[in-house]
Amino acid sequence: MYYVVNRINFPKTEDTFNLYFASSKTEGIDVDCETGKIALAQNEIVSTNSYFNSFYESYYAKYTNLNSLYYLLRLNGDFQVSVYREGYERERELLGQETFKQCRMTDGVKIALPTLQQSHTPQGRIYLEIQCLSDRGIFIEGAIVTEEQPVRNISLAIISCTFKKEAYIKNTVKTIFQDPLLANKSWQIFVVDNGQTLNEDDFPDAKLQLIPNENLGGSGGFTKGMVTALQSDCYTHLLLMDDDILLDTEAIYRLFGIYEYAKEDFAVAGSMLDLYKKHILYEAGAAYDKDPQSFKKAPFRVAPLKHNLELQKTESLNLLLSEDDIDYGGFWFFAVPSQFVKEIGFLLPFFIKIDDMEFGLRIKRRLGKQIVAFPSIAAWHEPFYSKVIVWDGYYYTRNNLIARTIYGTIKYTNTLFKFTQDLIYALLIFEYNYAEMIVRAFEDYLQGPNLLKKNSPEKLHQEIVQLSKSYKTQTLQPNYYLDTELSPPRTKAKIWQKLASLLTINGHLLPNFIHSDGEVMLWQNSAHAGTISRVFRKKKVTIYREENSCLLQNEIDKPIGINLIIRWLKIVIISTRKWSAIVREWKTAAPELTSMSFWQQYLKLEESK
Repeated sequence: MYYVVNRINFPKTEDTFNLYFASSKTEGIDVDCETGKIALAQNEIVSTNSYFNSFYESYYAKYTNLNSLYYLLRLNGDFQVSVYREGYERERELLGQETFKQCRMTDGVKIALPTLQQSHTPQGRIYLEIQCLSDRGIFIEGAIVTEEQPVRNISLAIISCTFKKEAYIKNTVKTIFQDPLLANKSWQIFVVDNGQTLNEDDFPDAKLQLIPNENLGGSGGFTKGMVTALQSDCYTHLLLMDDDILLDTEAIYRLFGIYEYAKEDFAVAGSMLDLYKKHILYEAGAAYDKDPQSFKKAPFRVAPLKHNLELQKTESLNLLLSEDDIDYGGFWFFAVPSQFVKEIGFLLPFFIKIDDMEFGLRIKRRLGKQIVAFPSIAAWHEPFYSKVIVWDGYYYTRNNLIARTIYGTIKYTNTLFKFTQDLIYALLIFEYNYAEMIVRAFEDYLQGPNLLKKNSPEKLHQEIVQLSKSYKTQTLQPNYYLDTELSPPRTKAKIWQKLASLLTINGHLLPNFIHSDGEVMLWQNSAHAGTISRVFRKKKVTIYREENSCLLQNEIDKPIGINLIIRWLKIVIISTRKWSAIVREWKTAAPELTSMSFWQQYLKLEESK
């Protein structure tokens, strides 16, 4: 008897073929995405030297008890099968080669892998090359299997929170139910419907529980699913999964294999692939308090790991062998042992933003457990650069402040400097709505934990959304494309220009007659924010943000800008006086805000019973 650890997976669409296979043909290979078969002419080669179908043996050697593994393939025709390993330096090693004659579809052929737990054996990334020797051959399916029995039984609660994204969640659920091998595993789907736009007729299968919920945001939705799953005491692990991902269910199947043979408990952070550039790995976990470019300590910054890797390149695949120290993983695909939640509690009631970061930090810092980004466990998700949302600045600022307070890493001077910097930058380019989000977030943070305990999160969210549109001196056009050749040349401002720009906040503190009627354009990308001092004394600024193809047109309104500055000065005065007390309040409240008793009341579970 054998147990499947990994399947050699086939692409569902032709545009992702290179994430699953490499081919000797320059114009592509004859693959049937619906049935999962590859037809080969004589001497053609198909290889699993790819992101999804490489076997990253170093991870399995480190985190599982697996020892003896082999490939099990179904072929039709004559083939030569070679097994290769590549390491971090991209050296390629032939591990074995066998010829198989007159293979039939109903038979399986075996090719052994190196023993995983031999410490003297260099470990890397293993893949196959399958060469057709007959006039025509068909590669039907393959898997990495073992005859070792699983060391533990795994039962998985798959929790997805959705808000009026009916088509997305239905597609994700359908994909899971259509996987024949997953049917043999123990799992249950919990769909938490924050928008209450779904009904049970949409999900007739007994392995899915639909949970209507008040709109408490992502943190409230995920926590309601976690509470429901844990109350049944049936599930060893929880998988938190966004509703709008594009999922290959092999990610869930591999999760079972990892946990069934795990040496100890750990969380798994699924990588995020760019939904619009499907061959790009956007991030494989993230680091807290790190600058994204230098990876040096940088308060309030996060650094996505393995960011923007081109997965069609072999060197990128080998880079995945170097394991990072991960602080958290996004909830597009995040798996955690149920015992962890029992020990550290549920999510903080943040509504949205930073909840996944804070939860990951608790796993690492309170439990001392690892968060692992196993290569090839991933989902496609809309990338952050494509989202042009002003109101999320409120949640990002407020929740960041709360999380850093709880973990004892917040210093008043550093915090004030950081957000003063953000506020001034917004005012320099007349971006009053975003400046309002920063000011309001800080004001709310200074209210202490009662802000989260007593306010209706849905009403507060509606208020914040309206507030983010309250200043009419700004227009924002998403999906606005400009030819990069129109990009103005980069210029450096002189010191006196920078000082004049900063000291007057680009004219907010100057009398009206000094202003010109001129307009200026700033072209911004990840490497250059434009020469901000060019806005000095201008009444209008047009900003093109290349990364998310967004065009902003902002006009100066000095009373608005001065009012925001005055409110910020009040915050400075108040926070200087009560900072220590506020920090103590948030630290003291954290265990309560993540407890079962709090969430039962917050979710009104007793009332529903």
